[in-house]
Amino acid sequence: MRVKIDGFPDDLIRRCDDCSYCIFEEILSEEQRKIKVLDKKIPKHRMHRITIEQVCGREHDGVCPMKYAAMRAITDDRTAIQLGVIKIYIWDMGKRYKKKIKYTDAIKKWTIEQDLGRKKKESRAKRYDEVWNRGIRNIIVDNEQIEHQLLTADLIYEIIMTTPNNYEHWLIMLDGLKEEHEERNAV
Repeated sequence: MRVKIDGFPDDLIRRCDDCSYCIFEEILSEEQRKIKVLDKKIPKHRMHRITIEQVCGREHDGVCPMKYAAMRAITDDRTAIQLGVIKIYIWDMGKRYKKKIKYTDAIKKWTIEQDLGRKKKESRAKRYDEVWNRGIRNIIVDNEQIEHQLLTADLIYEIIMTTPNNYEHWLIMLDGLKEEHEERNAV
């Protein structure tokens, strides 16, 4: 893919002018954001476009080189969606504390083991794993069985952040839906 951008191959890709914030600007290294990465082939194992849109959260109609760079850098949807969920967490904390929250600070809070109300030590990252695994379905695409996530970043975030009682109910419901999917052989 060739994208013509004014600049040199080592110039950094930056967020679009009409975006006030871009999570990819924070999580991609400078090497991953160099314009020359756009000339690389998109890897087979990558973050998919639908996932990129969820992580970005902005429906930018124009070409966004940052999204194309992210597609070449992040190797799976699981990691990408968690980054999108953490972005929502950053926004929520920013509103609560009335200040800009750094991505690194949010990651620390996201991964810290604590009692989230279920009378046991757990982190939001561990909850993410619990919810993610319950949303995975095996489907057939082009005669190949692949894993597909049914849940969006927004819904996963809501489940993780809900009250302990609601959280337990969500897990039971998600387990039941997964069992029904398998019973229907809905591959």
